Amino acid sequence: MRKNGSRLISFARYRATDLLIFAAILVAFGLISFFAFTRWFASDISTFFFSVGIPVSLLVMVRWGWYGMFYAVADGLLYCTLSVLTSGGEYYSMALQYYLTYAVGGAFVGLAYLMVRFMGYRRITSAWYFTLLYMLCGWVAVLVGRVLVSLCFGENFLAALLGFMGPSELLSLAMGIVILLIMRRLDGMMENQRDYLIRLDKERREKLMADNFGEQPVEIDEETLRSLNKKGGDMFG
Repeated sequence: MRKNGSRLISFARYRATDLLIFAAILVAFGLISFFAFTRWFASDISTFFFSVGIPVSLLVMVRWGWYGMFYAVADGLLYCTLSVLTSGGEYYSMALQYYLTYAVGGAFVGLAYLMVRFMGYRRITSAWYFTLLYMLCGWVAVLVGRVLVSLCFGENFLAALLGFMGPSELLSLAMGIVILLIMRRLDGMMENQRDYLIRLDKERREKLMADNFGEQPVEIDEETLRSLNKKGGDMFG
């Protein structure tokens, strides 16, 4: 396959490059968001941030399948690592609980992949309310996963539920909805990449055929040629 019309690359390499780009976006945004809201612009009233882990995971699941699940897990692990390392030892005793809660809870985003499998990504992106439902399903799945892990550590159900529905999580939900609604409008972004590449190749071939129409010489057999020569210049005589 071709990338940017320049050179041929394998499908596996295209997939790896695409996955790495989204991973880099996730890490960069996670670092900037964490330090911006907890350090650079933190207020005395509250410190909160928003994450793009869930919308990125949902986007990658549409593009490449179950690979997207790992992005929510990685986003949770990144958040835990930053929180523990910058806590000055305050969170060290609960580090295991934090890591398991956000890692296992993030993996629950994979339940949203059932929508992609059985509903189909084309229907998910066909209307804004289906895209909204897709984001809500992913967010609720992660919420349920985190609460379940918290219960395993003896946390109160209501306290755990409300704790994972704070300003940061609600802000992340709102931003996730906005991101996916924008992505569904961009060509090829919320589309299975195998289907996307096949569609691009088909469109390229159709355009090539249209551009070359009439350029190929028309072959005339000998009998038709003699008949035309007999009629002279007037073909309708």
